Amino acid sequence: MRYSWLRRLHLWLSLTAALPLLLLSLTGALLVYGHALQDMLQPDLWTVERPTLDAEPLPFSTLAERVVEQKPDARIWSFGLGDRGADKAWSLYLADGGGVLNLDPYSGEILHHHRGDASPYNFVRALHRRWLTADRDVTPYIRHVISAISLVLIGQLIVGLWLWLLPPRRLKRLKVDFRRRPRHVVLRLHQLTGVVTAIILATVAFTGMSLYWHDEIAAVVETVTGQEITTGGDPDFDGTVEVTDIDAAVAAGMAAFPDGRLLHFRAPQPDKPLSLGIQTPDAFFPHRVWVGGDPPRVLAIDDAREANAATWFWRMRYKIHIGDFAGPIVRALWVVVALLPTGYVVSGLWLWLHRRRRQTAGGRATAPAG
Repeated sequence: MRYSWLRRLHLWLSLTAALPLLLLSLTGALLVYGHALQDMLQPDLWTVERPTLDAEPLPFSTLAERVVEQKPDARIWSFGLGDRGADKAWSLYLADGGGVLNLDPYSGEILHHHRGDASPYNFVRALHRRWLTADRDVTPYIRHVISAISLVLIGQLIVGLWLWLLPPRRLKRLKVDFRRRPRHVVLRLHQLTGVVTAIILATVAFTGMSLYWHDEIAAVVETVTGQEITTGGDPDFDGTVEVTDIDAAVAAGMAAFPDGRLLHFRAPQPDKPLSLGIQTPDAFFPHRVWVGGDPPRVLAIDDAREANAATWFWRMRYKIHIGDFAGPIVRALWVVVALLPTGYVVSGLWLWLHRRRRQTAGGRATAPAG
């Protein structure tokens, strides 16, 4: 009785979340290599030609001046240098919803000015994260739905594992015999992949939920670890912290981590220090450095190597979600993981329909003659 009830619950959860899961699964698989696909589709907008092998980008102050020359009304909020190589365009994020500029760091030329979902990558990401709606009133509800679907997926994994554990001969039921009928093969593959990848898939779903249900998931992480999450937000500063010399400020911040690579920094803003994200080989996520004053000086450092387990997970959750934390093999595996919900939905519905046909055929065969 319990097995029958669980199987029915497994079915109804699948039917309820089937279409959203298919959408999240397929778009998620694309986003794992989203930037690479975008570079391939529109290389003139996302890649640059390095003048010489040892050429260095122009000073940040010069780049800011050239941006203003081309876009007089643009107000730069932050520089995104990224970690994709010397032949990639930089991303300059504009304040007040002004969009994003793709910038050639060697010439200062604006390659592309895009807003919202204009680029292929952002289009797929918007389809994945908020189903393309631009309505700010509707978007929060859609994000709640997406998080709820992720929670349903975790529930499905738990129910599926329970269904596998209930009958005897558990390991034998994971053996796939391709010489047998299609129903046997599909069922065994459905069970085997579910058991093997359950923890990974649940982690992907859980980290996806954390991107929207911040407070709730943070409370879960803090409860499980018994530690407090430190988010790395701006500390409180006394005195004048505004930056006037952007190049000197960046140099002062980089001196805190000489072996580091600058990933991004917040451009000078009124009454705010420069905030830099610096990646070093011995840290999983960037260090934060705040620089301010005239002459510029380091005001505070958030060393990523000193983070506790709760903070480590919280700061790494997006990288874990997209598989960008352990090299190309893991990233390729994450494409497979992203496609698994599609396989579960399709194979589960096929098994259900196949069972229904057998039951219908059996009922007709045993029905009394009229």
